[in-house]
Amino acid sequence: MKLTSDERKNRILHEVITKNKVGINALADEFGVTTETIRKDVSSLHKKNIISKKHGYVTLANTFSENEFTTKENQQLTEKINLAEAALKFIPENSAIFLDTSTTTLQLAKLLIMRSDLTIITNSLRIAQVLSNSENQILLTGGSYRKKSNSYVGNWALNAICSLNVDVAFIGCDGFSETGPTIRSYQELEIKKAIADHSKKNIILCDSSKILQEGLYTFISYEEIDMIITNRKLEEHEREKFPEDIFFFSN
Repeated sequence: MKLTSDERKNRILHEVITKNKVGINALADEFGVTTETIRKDVSSLHKKNIISKKHGYVTLANTFSENEFTTKENQQLTEKINLAEAALKFIPENSAIFLDTSTTTLQLAKLLIMRSDLTIITNSLRIAQVLSNSENQILLTGGSYRKKSNSYVGNWALNAICSLNVDVAFIGCDGFSETGPTIRSYQELEIKKAIADHSKKNIILCDSSKILQEGLYTFISYEEIDMIITNRKLEEHEREKFPEDIFFFSN
């Protein structure tokens, strides 16, 4: 089936995100269109500062460039991209969503650039930068800047979050305890609690490397979680760690 221009641009963006560098000729062959058509699509994305045009290929724009938590961001990258794609299924049209400061929600943010119907709230400076040229409404909480996570924390951020009523919150974690998902940073603890308290639906995004890990602080209980999205089906010994009624979804 022939793709529309917008569908093709979304697919081009996906290819660049997953492969970092893609040739113009390769894109034309994949979508069955001329190189001139691809160049027009690329020019449109370039004007929005989403991708950069090079000689014969395209890469991600500077808003996607690496920063101080590059190492963590690139760990399990393929898995994070896969579960971000799975999360797209649970974002209603014209909804208000919260993306917290995890590296997995960052991958979801990249896939939302071509949407235009959402209100996206975040305490992540990196996510706000990534979405800066999208046509969605972007709200950044502000607050005390935490360099290690490139995020905003503290009372200012909490006050902003506590005034919200969002449809879906996508929340990352460092692992799981017997009672709920965990985080290693005390500064992030109260932020994640507030996000969960002011969302109608809470979805945990978690690559499989976190399943058997455990952080220092449990930030919400399993009863407050609507779904855990991970990149693969859990093995039997992994599933035993969680309550029977917890719903897992994998792409």
